Amino acid sequence: MSDYSFVTADADTIVTELINAYAEIAGKEPDAASPDRLFISWVADMLVRTAVKTNYAGNQNIPSRAQGDNLDALGEWIFGVKRTPAQAAKCTVRFTIGSAQSTAIAIPAGTRVTDAAQTLFWDTTADAVIAIGDTYADVMVQCETAGTVGNGYAAGQINKLVDVDNILYFASCANTTESDGGTEIETDSDYAARMRASMDRYSTAGARGAYIYHAMAVSDEIADVKAVRPVEAKSRTLTVYSVDSSMKLLFLGGDGIDGDSIKIYANGNEISSDNFDVVETDGLKTIRIIASAIPSSVHEAVVQFNQDSAGRVALYALMDDGTIATSTIKDAILAACSADTVRPMTDRVTVEDPAVSSYNVNIQYYIDTNTSTSLTEIQAAVSAAVDEYVKWQSAKLGRDINPAKLFLLLMQTGVKRVVISAPTFTVLSDGSDGSAPQVAQLGTKTIVNGGYEDE
Repeated sequence: MSDYSFVTADADTIVTELINAYAEIAGKEPDAASPDRLFISWVADMLVRTAVKTNYAGNQNIPSRAQGDNLDALGEWIFGVKRTPAQAAKCTVRFTIGSAQSTAIAIPAGTRVTDAAQTLFWDTTADAVIAIGDTYADVMVQCETAGTVGNGYAAGQINKLVDVDNILYFASCANTTESDGGTEIETDSDYAARMRASMDRYSTAGARGAYIYHAMAVSDEIADVKAVRPVEAKSRTLTVYSVDSSMKLLFLGGDGIDGDSIKIYANGNEISSDNFDVVETDGLKTIRIIASAIPSSVHEAVVQFNQDSAGRVALYALMDDGTIATSTIKDAILAACSADTVRPMTDRVTVEDPAVSSYNVNIQYYIDTNTSTSLTEIQAAVSAAVDEYVKWQSAKLGRDINPAKLFLLLMQTGVKRVVISAPTFTVLSDGSDGSAPQVAQLGTKTIVNGGYEDE
């Protein structure tokens, strides 16, 4: 993103302006090698330096252009938003004693554990006890080193107690969950984007943007969040009322019911939509059915329908590596978006997993016989293009599976032509219809070099 130019910093333009001013005062232009001409060049150099500093200072007052401490100052002054610091990874560690005791065994807060190589150290975040009669307790630990360095420790890797005197009758310890949640300090671009998004947080009505803002603020590793008012599939058994020999009625009450989604089953058989219609009055739906469509011996019918869930908010989060948020991140989002200062009293918030739409990559490419690029370079470029496509495809919730993007990337590698057998274009839900948003995830990847061809 280029900076704004508030004053000209072009040396030629400034020199020309100074020479013209000199000529207007002295009645002639200075000679090229004269002391006056050299002095003008020196003055121009000073003015250029001043203009550059002026432009820099001006841009540092704009959130989208400011950097570092300057951006921090703008964030706190204008938006009341602080940069997210680096976060330490967390996980759960199980502490086990040799045998059950008749008294509770304390595990003090700050008790340190580490891995076999003592690469990183982890501290328990709160006091805990192994209850009377139990032999273990699960305790949350946090890495002493903030950042992503603490992420990815598989279950069982953190298995060495450092403070051996802290736990009586200690036998063993091991993490039961993979460490997660560690992030680096928020980048300038992400911080500026969160500043803009923060304007939605002032709504007390449960605005979509407010939920997204507070969810995104949980971790710098969250790439995308969708806030959805879900549509739920429901079913009810209703009494059949006979009006006369030609019509029978069902009564379905409730707001947010999609009349077009209604299906009716009598005696286990679906009634054709041609045999009934729906009339709504003040939230009550009257379903009028042709009498012959329901046997006279049947007095109940099952009605299936979709209903907009008022007061429900489902949040879906996607990480910056294209993976679905872990349980640790989801718990943090739920806590952030359920706070009394964030969630309207009438909302019930849940954090759920998006639906996965799997796709395969199957391509065959051909190289021009007259190309000056080596086979090795083209193969590497094609592989990199496919990797870039896979990353792009999974970077956003609801992004359609689009082979045109893959074709564009591949044709920039120097190949002559490419045949894409998979993926095919597929529309994914973004949650706007109340359904769970979808995210594309790679299944198999097949890249075939078809050899050389004449142009």
